[in-house]
Amino acid sequence: MKLPPLMDDELQTFLREGLWVAKIATHNPDGSIRMTPLTYAVDDNGDVLFTTWQDSDAVRNLGRDPRASVLIDKVDEPYAGVHYTGHAQATPEPPDAEEYARHFGRYVGDPAEAAETYKILTSLGLGDRARIRFHPERRVTWDFAKIPQG
Repeated sequence: MKLPPLMDDELQTFLREGLWVAKIATHNPDGSIRMTPLTYAVDDNGDVLFTTWQDSDAVRNLGRDPRASVLIDKVDEPYAGVHYTGHAQATPEPPDAEEYARHFGRYVGDPAEAAETYKILTSLGLGDRARIRFHPERRVTWDFAKIPQG
Protein backbone atom coordinates (compact mmCIF):
# COMPACT_ATOMS: atom_id res chain seq x y z
CA MET A 1 0.00 0.00 0.00
CA LYS A 2 1.31 3.42 -0.93
CA LEU A 3 0.48 6.05 1.68
CA PRO A 4 -1.25 9.25 0.59
CA PRO A 5 1.34 12.01 0.09
CA LEU A 6 1.53 15.56 1.36
CA MET A 7 0.88 17.87 -1.62
CA ASP A 8 3.48 20.59 -2.29
CA ASP A 9 1.54 23.34 -0.50
CA GLU A 10 0.79 21.04 2.43
CA LEU A 11 4.46 20.06 2.66
CA GLN A 12 5.56 23.71 2.73
CA THR A 13 3.14 24.46 5.56
CA PHE A 14 4.18 21.29 7.41
CA LEU A 15 7.89 22.20 7.15
CA ARG A 16 7.70 25.92 7.85
CA GLU A 17 5.17 25.91 10.68
CA GLY A 18 5.93 22.65 12.43
CA LEU A 19 8.04 22.41 15.55
CA TRP A 20 9.34 19.00 14.55
CA VAL A 21 12.84 17.72 15.20
CA ALA A 22 14.56 16.66 12.00
CA LYS A 23 16.91 13.69 11.87
CA ILE A 24 19.91 13.93 9.53
CA ALA A 25 21.65 10.69 8.64
CA THR A 26 25.34 10.82 7.68
CA HIS A 27 27.98 8.18 6.96
CA ASN A 28 30.46 7.28 9.72
CA PRO A 29 34.06 6.39 8.74
CA ASP A 30 33.31 2.66 9.21
CA GLY A 31 30.33 2.85 6.81
CA SER A 32 27.66 2.78 9.50
CA ILE A 33 25.03 5.50 9.68
CA ARG A 34 24.97 8.32 12.22
CA MET A 35 21.51 9.73 12.97
CA THR A 36 21.52 13.22 14.51
CA PRO A 37 18.35 14.96 15.74
CA LEU A 38 18.34 18.73 15.18
CA THR A 39 15.97 21.63 14.88
CA TYR A 40 15.79 22.84 11.29
CA ALA A 41 14.70 25.61 8.96
CA VAL A 42 13.89 25.64 5.26
CA ASP A 43 15.27 28.45 3.10
CA ASP A 44 13.64 30.01 0.05
CA ASN A 45 15.43 27.52 -2.24
CA GLY A 46 14.00 24.51 -0.38
CA ASP A 47 17.31 23.59 1.28
CA VAL A 48 17.08 22.35 4.87
CA LEU A 49 19.31 24.29 7.28
CA PHE A 50 20.76 23.15 10.57
CA THR A 51 23.15 24.64 13.09
CA THR A 52 25.21 22.44 15.39
CA TRP A 53 28.62 22.22 17.01
CA GLN A 54 31.52 22.38 14.58
CA ASP A 55 33.20 19.36 16.19
CA SER A 56 30.08 17.16 15.95
CA ASP A 57 30.11 13.76 14.27
CA ALA A 58 27.58 14.99 11.69
CA VAL A 59 29.88 17.85 10.62
CA ARG A 60 32.95 15.58 10.48
CA ASN A 61 31.03 12.94 8.53
CA LEU A 62 29.81 15.46 5.96
CA GLY A 63 33.38 16.68 5.50
CA ARG A 64 34.27 13.17 4.26
CA ASP A 65 31.06 12.23 2.48
CA PRO A 66 28.34 14.73 1.55
CA ARG A 67 25.63 12.10 1.04
CA ALA A 68 22.86 12.42 3.60
CA SER A 69 19.22 11.75 4.32
CA VAL A 70 16.83 13.88 6.32
CA LEU A 71 13.64 12.70 8.01
CA ILE A 72 11.14 15.24 9.29
CA ASP A 73 8.02 13.67 10.71
CA LYS A 74 5.12 14.25 13.01
CA VAL A 75 5.15 11.56 15.68
CA ASP A 76 1.60 12.16 16.89
CA GLU A 77 -1.50 10.96 15.04
CA PRO A 78 -2.34 11.55 12.32
CA TYR A 79 1.23 10.83 11.23
CA ALA A 80 2.77 12.86 8.43
CA GLY A 81 6.26 13.56 7.21
CA VAL A 82 8.90 13.69 4.55
CA HIS A 83 12.05 11.67 3.91
CA TYR A 84 14.67 13.35 1.75
CA THR A 85 17.83 12.00 0.19
CA GLY A 86 20.47 14.34 -1.13
CA HIS A 87 23.73 16.02 -0.27
CA ALA A 88 24.79 18.31 2.55
CA GLN A 89 27.65 20.65 3.21
CA ALA A 90 28.87 21.76 6.61
CA THR A 91 30.61 25.10 6.88
CA PRO A 92 32.23 26.80 9.86
CA GLU A 93 30.23 29.97 9.18
CA PRO A 94 27.37 29.77 11.68
CA PRO A 95 24.42 32.11 11.41
CA ASP A 96 24.57 35.30 13.43
CA ALA A 97 21.95 35.83 16.14
CA GLU A 98 19.51 37.67 13.87
CA GLU A 99 19.75 35.07 11.09
CA TYR A 100 19.33 32.31 13.67
CA ALA A 101 16.21 34.04 15.00
CA ARG A 102 14.80 34.43 11.49
CA HIS A 103 15.29 30.75 10.63
CA PHE A 104 14.83 29.00 13.99
CA GLY A 105 12.80 31.52 16.01
CA ARG A 106 9.60 29.50 15.66
CA TYR A 107 11.07 27.00 18.15
CA VAL A 108 11.30 29.73 20.79
CA GLY A 109 8.21 31.67 19.77
CA ASP A 110 9.66 35.15 19.63
CA PRO A 111 12.47 36.27 17.27
CA ALA A 112 14.05 38.61 19.85
CA GLU A 113 14.07 35.86 22.46
CA ALA A 114 15.50 33.40 19.89
CA ALA A 115 18.34 35.81 19.06
CA GLU A 116 19.13 36.23 22.75
CA THR A 117 19.02 32.45 23.30
CA TYR A 118 21.49 31.96 20.44
CA LYS A 119 23.84 34.61 21.86
CA ILE A 120 23.81 32.77 25.20
CA LEU A 121 24.34 29.39 23.49
CA THR A 122 27.37 30.64 21.59
CA SER A 123 28.87 32.31 24.67
CA LEU A 124 28.95 29.15 26.81
CA GLY A 125 32.43 28.14 25.67
CA LEU A 126 31.24 24.76 24.40
CA GLY A 127 32.90 25.19 21.00
CA ASP A 128 32.24 26.84 17.70
CA ARG A 129 29.01 26.48 15.79
CA ALA A 130 28.67 25.32 12.20
CA ARG A 131 25.99 25.50 9.58
CA ILE A 132 24.75 22.46 7.66
CA ARG A 133 22.94 23.05 4.37
CA PHE A 134 21.14 19.97 3.06
CA HIS A 135 20.07 20.01 -0.58
CA PRO A 136 17.22 17.54 -1.20
CA GLU A 137 17.36 15.59 -4.44
CA ARG A 138 14.52 13.10 -3.86
CA ARG A 139 11.64 12.96 -1.43
CA VAL A 140 8.89 10.71 -0.19
CA THR A 141 6.01 12.19 1.82
CA TRP A 142 3.08 10.69 3.68
CA ASP A 143 -0.07 11.90 5.38
CA PHE A 144 -2.08 9.41 7.43
CA ALA A 145 -4.89 11.98 7.79
CA LYS A 146 -5.83 11.18 4.17
CA ILE A 147 -6.37 7.47 4.78
CA PRO A 148 -10.11 6.76 4.65
CA GLN A 149 -11.45 5.57 7.98
CA GLY A 150 -13.23 2.23 7.75
